[in-house]
Amino acid sequence: MGGGLTMDFKSQIETVRQKLVDLSAAPKQVENTIFDECQSDCEKHGQFTQRIRIMKVLNKTLETRSECPSCLKEKLAKLESDEAEYFSRRKASEIDRLMDALLLPERFSKSTLDNYEPVNSDAAQCLKLCKAYAAKWPDRLKQGGGLVMCGKPGTGKNHLALAIAKHVITEHQSSAMFTTALRVARMFKSTWSKNAERSEHEVITAYTDPHLLIIDEVGVQFGSDAEKMILFEIINTRYERMKPTILISNLPKDELSAFIGERVIDRMNDGGGCTLAFTWDSYRSRAA
Repeated sequence: MGGGLTMDFKSQIETVRQKLVDLSAAPKQVENTIFDECQSDCEKHGQFTQRIRIMKVLNKTLETRSECPSCLKEKLAKLESDEAEYFSRRKASEIDRLMDALLLPERFSKSTLDNYEPVNSDAAQCLKLCKAYAAKWPDRLKQGGGLVMCGKPGTGKNHLALAIAKHVITEHQSSAMFTTALRVARMFKSTWSKNAERSEHEVITAYTDPHLLIIDEVGVQFGSDAEKMILFEIINTRYERMKPTILISNLPKDELSAFIGERVIDRMNDGGGCTLAFTWDSYRSRAA
């Protein structure tokens, strides 16, 4: 229904615009057609010059009269306003749907790139890079570059990652999903039972469909070979499809590389991606 409304607005606007264009130009000469002009009265705008077209077809005479130009301009303005309102409502509805699909934790519901408070120059640099990443989102979609956020807990990694997600949703209506490495592993393992509701392919699809995927707590799980392979499968599939991914871990950079492998880090950094190290003390420890 939305597509039909869009086309209806478009066709009506084009029709009214063309009428105004025709009135601003000299009448086109058409075979078997006579043009005339007379003064006519509009109930709302008063007198205007009306064009009369008389066409003879098969011994019949067809007559059409032009509308009041001021009425046409008002009609065009109303149609354009209605169209803008329609698209605004549709955009708001789409943003609401995408925000629901993000699975945003309540704790970070107010997090934005503007209200992140860097405590030092390193934090300010991480914020700068995250803002640049979000600002160049169309390029990210073309190149697939991801982000690796690693380091001490409580330093704002989730805040920044989810702020990026909200930015791409509200500004570009791109889809995003937030999850944890443990949740991903559980989803995969649930497919291994005989009565599984989902197949492995369906789980991979669920994690590769969003334009942006954020995986938190990488390294918290025990790190079995199976879990690492699951993580690599998702990251690699997204890498091949140019889908940006953000990994969040409380491990230092070298330990994270050892945990998930240099190959994963290389894929994350390809296409304009980078690794951000959050090495300063947490907000909570500072408050204490």
